[in-house]
Amino acid sequence: MPLFEIDKDAKLVAEIRPTTFRELGLWERQDLEAWVTSAPDLAGGDFTVVTSEFDRFDRTSERLDVLGIVRTEPGRGRLVVAELKRDGTSTTVDLQAIKYAAYVAAIQFSDVVDMYGRHHEMPTEQAHAELLELLDGSEDEPPIIDNTPRIVLVAADFRAEVTTTVLWLIDNFQMDILCVRLQPFSVGDRTLVHSEVIIPLPEAEQYRLGVQRKRREVERERAPRLLPRLLEAEVLENGRVLYFRQDALPTDAPSWSLKEPLYQSTLVASEGNRNLEWTDPETGETLQDSPSLLAARLLHRLGLRTGELSSAGINGMHYWTIDGEISLRDLAAEAGVLERSARHIDRDALRAVCEVIPAGQWTTYGDVAQAIGVPGAAQSVAGVIANDPSMPNAHRVLRSTGHVSPGWSATDGGGPEVAHQRLEDEGLKFEATGAAPPSAASSRPFNRLRAAYCRQGASSPGLDRTAHACSAPPLRSRTAQLLPAEPECWLP
Repeated sequence: MPLFEIDKDAKLVAEIRPTTFRELGLWERQDLEAWVTSAPDLAGGDFTVVTSEFDRFDRTSERLDVLGIVRTEPGRGRLVVAELKRDGTSTTVDLQAIKYAAYVAAIQFSDVVDMYGRHHEMPTEQAHAELLELLDGSEDEPPIIDNTPRIVLVAADFRAEVTTTVLWLIDNFQMDILCVRLQPFSVGDRTLVHSEVIIPLPEAEQYRLGVQRKRREVERERAPRLLPRLLEAEVLENGRVLYFRQDALPTDAPSWSLKEPLYQSTLVASEGNRNLEWTDPETGETLQDSPSLLAARLLHRLGLRTGELSSAGINGMHYWTIDGEISLRDLAAEAGVLERSARHIDRDALRAVCEVIPAGQWTTYGDVAQAIGVPGAAQSVAGVIANDPSMPNAHRVLRSTGHVSPGWSATDGGGPEVAHQRLEDEGLKFEATGAAPPSAASSRPFNRLRAAYCRQGASSPGLDRTAHACSAPPLRSRTAQLLPAEPECWLP
């Protein structure tokens, strides 16, 4: 696009010829990158810079130019990978950016907080708060970072090999990719830069975004909601009293108890999703809301949310519980009715751990998750155990409180009482509260996993085969750091 200089007095117009970044002595890292991090709009975008020159990828020393983030909807964010080139000679800039997008696709919100804080030189608490506000998340419900980063290619020009590939990826795979052309001009001692999004065209982009929004809405409508799945699996029943989660209350809120009507709702039959009935203790009015809207209503009542009443950014499955602690989503995960687990679970390693839990003893879903290299994936582990009838000693894996999961079921159709009875038959004495005693808890299953390695060695395809102090293969790298220092190998 040509640039013109106007002489208002002489009524003359002079064209300003474009130049190149190379002729101006400008470079990608020292100049273009600095411009984009200070003004992301230069790269066609409405994103916030998370970091730049990032090279802390696993198993590669490659370095991405700029990493940003943008809110796609309340409570959800998308990473933005910007790849910068000062000229238009590269034929592989698209492939390079795709690699970086793949590298960051698994990044979680906590990782973004860490990178954002480091780059902007601020405390983690401040970085966390700023990103929560940006993505419209909450302390109880951190934002979700999707696994399809946006790719922004920024260059002085683009070869046909690149634009053809980008258009093909957009049309056939609905990838979120922008090509932004930067054209420099030299005017006296000033440098002007014209930024233009050439792919997709603005008119086409509005249409594409509209189609994507419609597709997401249709997918949400088609996807079976979690509460009906819990009812269908007979984990819950209409008439069941649910309780607002205890740890979500502010310190000045009315005291939580199972008898406090403010925190009670009842599951009722409904054609739509307004299937929680709640009676306002102040007015006596009975309302029927969706779990998320009712959660938002209570958060407003407790002063934790302000403004217009809306369920945006609220997931009611996390706020409503069966006892004040066990959320409906936890219940669904442990009953195995979630459509998919967020974490991949190595079934061979899981089976090896469960197999060596001693009779009359118990461990937790969280400890087992750590032992197989996926710390924090207790819900995913519970879902796999619940859906795999071949998993040994499933009755010896309990909640962190020592209770049998309410969604536990035996292969013959029995419920939690079956697991309870099996443990009692093995000599375990339950406390009056129904919890297994801490004295019978295994000291975390790490040594037992070593035992599994000792027994199975290379016969187990799910386990690493690197030498270890006990002559057994160790855990995956993250879990190996959690093992006790002594090289003992526990065997029953």
